[in-house]
Amino acid sequence: MKADSGDQGSPPCFLRFPRPVRVVSGAEAELKCVVLGEPPPTVLWEKGGQQLVASERLSFPEDGAEHSLLLSGALPTDAGVYVCRARNAAGEAYAAAAVTVLEPPAPEPEPQSSDHPLPPPGTGESAPVFLTGPQSQWVLRGAEVVLTCQVGGLPEPKLYWEKDGMALDEVWDSSHFALEPGSGAGGRGASLTLRIQAARLPDSGVYVCHARNAHGHAQAGALLQVHQPHESPPQDPDEPPVSVVEPLKCAPKTFWVNEGKHAKFRCYVMGKPEPEIEWHWEGRPLLPDRRRLMYRDRDGGFVLKVLYCQAKDRGLYVCAARNSAGQTLSAVQLHVKEPRLRFTRPLQDVEGREHGIVVLECKVPNSRIPTAWFREDQRLLPCRKYEQIEEGTVRRLIIHRLKADDDGVYLCEMRGRVRTVANVTVKGPILKRLPRKLDVLEGENAVLLVETREAGVQGCWSHDGEELPATCQSSCGHMHALVLPGVTREDAGEITFSLGNSRTTTLLRVKCVKHSPPGPPVLVEMFKGQKNTVLLTWKPPEPPPETSFIYRLERQEVGSEDWVQCFSIEKAGAVEVPGDCVPAEGDYRFRICTVSEHGRSPHVVFNGSAHLVPTARLVSGLEDVQVYDGEDAVFSLDLSTIIQGTWFLNGEQLKSTETEGQVEPGALRYRVEQKGLQHRLILQAVRHQDSGALVGFSCPGVQDSAALTIQESPVHILSPKDKVSLTFTTSERVVLTCELSRVDFPATWYKDGQRVEESESLIVKVDGRKHRLILPEAQVRDSGEFECRTEGVSAFFNITVQDPPVHIVAPREHVFVHAITSECVMLTCEVDREDAPVHWYKDGQEVEQSEFVMLENEGPHHRLVLPAAQPSDGGEFQCVAGDERAYFTVTITDVSSWIVYPSGKVYVAAERLERVVLTCELCRPWAEVRWTKDGEEVVESPALLLEKEGTIRRLVLPSVQLEDSGEYLCEIDDESASFAVSVTESYQSQDSPNNNPELCVLLKKPKTRRLWSRFPPWRRTAGIE
Repeated sequence: MKADSGDQGSPPCFLRFPRPVRVVSGAEAELKCVVLGEPPPTVLWEKGGQQLVASERLSFPEDGAEHSLLLSGALPTDAGVYVCRARNAAGEAYAAAAVTVLEPPAPEPEPQSSDHPLPPPGTGESAPVFLTGPQSQWVLRGAEVVLTCQVGGLPEPKLYWEKDGMALDEVWDSSHFALEPGSGAGGRGASLTLRIQAARLPDSGVYVCHARNAHGHAQAGALLQVHQPHESPPQDPDEPPVSVVEPLKCAPKTFWVNEGKHAKFRCYVMGKPEPEIEWHWEGRPLLPDRRRLMYRDRDGGFVLKVLYCQAKDRGLYVCAARNSAGQTLSAVQLHVKEPRLRFTRPLQDVEGREHGIVVLECKVPNSRIPTAWFREDQRLLPCRKYEQIEEGTVRRLIIHRLKADDDGVYLCEMRGRVRTVANVTVKGPILKRLPRKLDVLEGENAVLLVETREAGVQGCWSHDGEELPATCQSSCGHMHALVLPGVTREDAGEITFSLGNSRTTTLLRVKCVKHSPPGPPVLVEMFKGQKNTVLLTWKPPEPPPETSFIYRLERQEVGSEDWVQCFSIEKAGAVEVPGDCVPAEGDYRFRICTVSEHGRSPHVVFNGSAHLVPTARLVSGLEDVQVYDGEDAVFSLDLSTIIQGTWFLNGEQLKSTETEGQVEPGALRYRVEQKGLQHRLILQAVRHQDSGALVGFSCPGVQDSAALTIQESPVHILSPKDKVSLTFTTSERVVLTCELSRVDFPATWYKDGQRVEESESLIVKVDGRKHRLILPEAQVRDSGEFECRTEGVSAFFNITVQDPPVHIVAPREHVFVHAITSECVMLTCEVDREDAPVHWYKDGQEVEQSEFVMLENEGPHHRLVLPAAQPSDGGEFQCVAGDERAYFTVTITDVSSWIVYPSGKVYVAAERLERVVLTCELCRPWAEVRWTKDGEEVVESPALLLEKEGTIRRLVLPSVQLEDSGEYLCEIDDESASFAVSVTESYQSQDSPNNNPELCVLLKKPKTRRLWSRFPPWRRTAGIE
């Protein structure tokens, strides 16, 4: 930005910058910005250094301070960077944005005419295939760059190059580019070499070679990075910096950022030749690292992003741009606002070797302050890899099993988002790892770079575990590049670079380009011309949609809320809607919309409505009907549309207002039905005298008729007259009887439409008029519909065979089961039938057998066993047999103590040869204990007995000796009950001076409570027998 030192007014200032635009070829592109100044500035638009002028496709609308550039029918040649330049007497400002024009989807190839038939199989024609792709290169400024590709395919493909998604002739400065075409290997295909003379820093980018013929399209890309040569050795950081740019002529802008936040500086530079950009901090050139990112955004701006700003990052940042015509600078002073509450000792940068560990340590002001650890923006939770330790005010993160992807920026954060930051460097075969994730728009180029410690090593690139083709991989010295041109959604996934046992991975995310749905049709009109038709007209939407589209016409009957699609039209203009297009007579409204692959436009409703009457056609006409005496005669026909009609019988019109009726009292009854397009007339129980009747149907446009013929039935069924439904239980005898009007007249039995075959389980008998089907022992599989069929007549039996009801014998009441952890729990249910199916449920879900649950059955007894019950196994259990259920409530308690009694140490004093009993009570009778004396396990003998009675465990000394004195333990798991036994030789009197009235002696242990007392040693009847 340039500024003059005027005394009046204010220079132009952009309140809103133009945004980059991506459109499909043929669509409309618009750039908008808001710029203020005093006096109001004059705004001009430029492209490629040339001022733009208004034309049929280009206009510059203005609305106060808002200025726009409107480009209609965008073409690929319109792509590029557009600059908005604002100027007044006080100064000048400019802003820029890029316009990208995408190619529309390739149309489907049309069939070739007979003059140019398709090549026969075997002629070798094929889509383009890259035989040799361009290789990524890293060069110094001034070097010559040669990018070559060879492509096979027939017919010979057309080749062309792009840089960063733009054709070479659209690049800002491409005068030093040269293209050298050639032929492919063996004379088949083609090659195209791009030669760049004296490469400049702005030549860095992604170069893609495209190959296209009638059978398809292929592309391959390479990365070119041009570096500034080192003119002098690195400067000593302790020495004052030497200025590498000219002094600033005006005060820099000021930018404040809170500590731990990101700072982003953007500089947009124009010039020809294209300027070279260099960032400086406090007079020193800046190089990109973990916390300083340098890149160029989509609309051509140069960006410096400082991550997680610290106090040491404050200072003057300068963007220096130079070319052969001169130099310009843009500067900003960065201030970092420090929080009141700070870490007393911040993190320090650390290094570690791959597969080793590193330790990050800091101190907080107060030991009660909670902290959280992050790797960049990812929260780290405590685990084996990330060990997190808090010792007073010290916070420590230990990273185990280091790998290349652990290299990065780590943060410790306390409340108020106060952070301390450190770099972790992982030394291994890979020096520069892949980013954690990479977001790319669909159709753009994706570039991934890895730097290795050793030059010339061969790494491997893979996508979701599958190795990528060599045409998209390049290596040069220490650098390895993967270039994916024109990414699609299928390219999204995990990209990995592997080198031996070392690997680095990134997540490639492809974002779809959002397209706007098409606009609605315009100038819609309705004309009511000829009778029973309506003419609808409209014009295409403005602007026309970017891709192919159709119009969808819908109708709505007045009074209804539903819209129904009529048909779709590809071209705009007019369409005539006849009455045949509606299902029934009525008043109809119409609406239309535009539909493309990007969505549907809003509907536009035609004004007014039209009365339309469907014209019916006969789809399936009436046919003559022959039935037996007493049967129903059914006449039916199908029409092309839904319309009312009239039935006639022997020339007499049947009442259409009644669905059922009678021709005359005591005469033939009928029923009229209409379901959609089908019309039916049912003559009920016709008689012989009705034979020869003529049935007719009439509606607008349709007339049809058919005759009724009554056949004399040779036999009829006396019983049953109607369908019979019967239910039986298994093993019951089933007899189905059908009685005919004639003796010994043949009849056939069917089950579910299939003729039955006689067997031991199904017997067919005939006794005069009666035909019987017998099931001696019916089974469930015998359920179904049985039919006794004879000449023209049938009798039907619907049979259901089901198992007899099952009953639960035990338990009859709700059972409550209480157990402790690891105890075996068994639920038992008894039913009255051994073969009855039984199902177990827990909390409403059916129980399946597993290693934790066993289902057993033994005759009528069914058991659910929990071998080692856990608290989570508790719940409501049901045993379901038929319609009956048995209920169990299981509660599993996690035992905190096995030993119920004694709860403290017991002291026992005895005289030699007395009987001593040590008693320990447990919470469960099956628990096993271990008795020890002075740390050694005791062995049962006549002089030492071990007894077990329910939950009671005893150690008995029948005749205690002096050597039996000591400490006895009753142990189970990690618990123990302690008994201190003291054996003396002779009896001591009550008045002995050694009496100890505080000696603790156990008196009695009732079942429900613990009873302790304090007695002199001569009262010891409780612990000694």
